[in-house]
Amino acid sequence: MAGPSARLICDAGAAIGESPLWLDGRVLWTDPIERRLLHFSDTKGLDRIAVEQAVWSLAALPEGGVVGTLDESFCAVAPSGEATAGLTATLDPGCRFNDMTVDAAGGLWAGAMHRGLLATRGAIFHAPSLDEVPRRVASGLGVPNGIKFANDGSTLYVVDTLARTLLAYPANGGTLGEPVIVTDFLGLAGKPDGMAIGPDGSLWVAMWGGASVVQIGPDGVTLREVRIPAPHVSSLCFAGPDRLLVTTSRFRLNPQAPGEGSGGLFEIAL
Repeated sequence: MAGPSARLICDAGAAIGESPLWLDGRVLWTDPIERRLLHFSDTKGLDRIAVEQAVWSLAALPEGGVVGTLDESFCAVAPSGEATAGLTATLDPGCRFNDMTVDAAGGLWAGAMHRGLLATRGAIFHAPSLDEVPRRVASGLGVPNGIKFANDGSTLYVVDTLARTLLAYPANGGTLGEPVIVTDFLGLAGKPDGMAIGPDGSLWVAMWGGASVVQIGPDGVTLREVRIPAPHVSSLCFAGPDRLLVTTSRFRLNPQAPGEGSGGLFEIAL
């Protein structure tokens, strides 16, 4: 029996499509290089919303509302696209925030990366809310990308793209324990980027440069790989238990031949 396949549902042309969220029958994601947010639904099509500064990632709060990351702070993101910054974090020189997630209590978590991709400069920050200063809770990473809590909240999973690893941190409130490596993606093409957690607790990871998404068990076993007809697969989210939405990128591709659907939004029926 053939496995699931990907279908292009929106040719959005994103430079880098990041952090898709499924919200009330539509998907919202960010294109930080072009400084815009993207909305898509089957009924209303695609809407592009310009923003004043790059929003690097997005996450939904448990009580409703959307938050994101700016260069050095978390922010609230209004439906209009207006981003209201929270308090500024103390990041190392040359660093900025990247992917983020939210815990069950509404706490904000984000990876920080060096703009020049220097090793060991990556870190993880946490703030209980937008009204509190984000504090560093882990250091020494390469480029933290996909970041998600296990469904029971006990573990924070973090993709380190530069180290090509998936890490699992024991989580207790606003603190993290010593991480373990879940997988090094041995034998898989590309570099791990964005991540989503499935209803069964498995981890789905976008493979930048690998033209695929992969499903990884909590024990690190590769369960399956789904090919995407675009080389740079950047992030993904679930839109229901059996539907996966995947964002892609045109970044650093030949503008004359970027690949079918590069920068578009794909759907996988599981």
